[in-house]
Amino acid sequence: MTVTDEEFFKHWAGLVKDINSTIQCTAQPSNFRGQGRIIGLIAHHEGCSQRELATLAGVKPGSLTEVLERLERNAYVIRRRDDRDRRIIRVDLTDRGRCFHAELTAQRAAFVHYLLKNVSPQERQQFVRVVDKIRTQLHEYDGGSFMKKAERDEDN
Repeated sequence: MTVTDEEFFKHWAGLVKDINSTIQCTAQPSNFRGQGRIIGLIAHHEGCSQRELATLAGVKPGSLTEVLERLERNAYVIRRRDDRDRRIIRVDLTDRGRCFHAELTAQRAAFVHYLLKNVSPQERQQFVRVVDKIRTQLHEYDGGSFMKKAERDEDN
């Protein structure tokens, strides 16, 4: 049976939608969209400036400020002035933030393990090859602007 481009894309988009919906439904009520991603970036770039963090996250500094204020209210992060340049605000995880990051990482690992438990190593390799081909085409389609942001996100 041949799968048309439209059928393939519907399945692909449906999978992405279902994964996102599942993640949102199982998130703790105190979580908000993007919180885990920002905490993950901070965990991998501890002590980075707020401006650097905005660049890594691919968001406007003003939008990031709102997220950081919320994270600070929940005692996940602390913002502090740079010792050498008081104009720069550095962002660090608190102990509570580090614990929360560890919980999120464990939850994600368990979720991924559950999703892939019936997928063979060969099927995983084939899937990765297909995704890589599609990403290459996407890169060629949009001149690379989306891919550059996606690669930054992946590194974090």
